Amino acid sequence: MATRNLTMVVDRKHAEKYKEGFAANPSNFTDNSYVNMYLHHDGYPEFQGVQIANWVHANGRQDGSAMAAKLVHDMYYDSCYLYPSPDMIDHQYTYIIWSGKKIGIFISCYDNYNSENVFVLTPEKVISRYMSDYEYTDFANGEKRYTNQIKIIRNCLND
Repeated sequence: MATRNLTMVVDRKHAEKYKEGFAANPSNFTDNSYVNMYLHHDGYPEFQGVQIANWVHANGRQDGSAMAAKLVHDMYYDSCYLYPSPDMIDHQYTYIIWSGKKIGIFISCYDNYNSENVFVLTPEKVISRYMSDYEYTDFANGEKRYTNQIKIIRNCLND
């Protein structure tokens, strides 16, 4: 079964007008997102949350537009799509990478099916809380999600 998810990149200044801050419903930030990237599989925090945190470690930058472009490049695989709005596609989890400051990038995760914030954490805290024994993409060494999938399939075929 697929756990559908969407990742947005939003400058952190847009969260300031909401009392929930980074924990606000992602629909509030539709007009401010640099990208709305839908991924069809593995959207739960133990996988996609950690993938995003690992990616931020390797690619954290202040400019949200550059971050969004690199995110799509590195996370692309056959079931990846871009949408004009996060409200256009059914998905359980919405992740937001809060850009705008080189130091202090946060990631939030919102469960759309339960209408609740799951977490707002630094990448380090996402990794320490949710990392499991999955085969994550090694973004720090230039690996991309698509090439990591091919590696996993080859390993399964050789076992």
